[in-house]
Amino acid sequence: MISDLGVNLMEKKSKLIFAQIDHIAGEVLGFAIERLMELGANNVQLIPTITKKNRPGNIIIIDIDAEDEEEMAEFLAKEINVSGYHRINTNHIFHDVSILKKTLNININGVIEKLQCEIKLMGDPSKPLSVVIEHDFLVEIQKFLNEKLNNFVSLGRLRTVIESKLREPGDEITIEMKLFDDRLPGI
Repeated sequence: MISDLGVNLMEKKSKLIFAQIDHIAGEVLGFAIERLMELGANNVQLIPTITKKNRPGNIIIIDIDAEDEEEMAEFLAKEINVSGYHRINTNHIFHDVSILKKTLNININGVIEKLQCEIKLMGDPSKPLSVVIEHDFLVEIQKFLNEKLNNFVSLGRLRTVIESKLREPGDEITIEMKLFDDRLPGI
């Protein structure tokens, strides 16, 4: 499908399930979200609400492929005692996403550490709409640097530095980490 702006978009049939929950503790809801994702949900969101008689509650929104409804409904009934829900048949419109690997060279006070980096490209890879570092990999880099430097490097700061280099040509990117003093790492 081509949008009005000439962007190539993908489309697939899906469903959104909305269920009201006012009888479950947060820990159980957290477990339910994890389990729904394991069962194949594309995404799960929980919205806090105030229900009748001013009771605290939640609305759970489950984004699923059209064919997965029966399994999700069974889980909702058995695990969190949801006796009914609302369903919206929908078409999920999305951009093509691909993963590219690059070598990330981290210069730590003159010593180079090399890591394989996963980059997410959205849209046509020859002229992507968005280029970002994969979140899970970013967390791994943060842990590595915090251990290596024996200092804290914020995830947001690290993301900004790495993503500023992602559109540079080639299979490698380089960032520098310097210690300004014994406590604060500098980028």
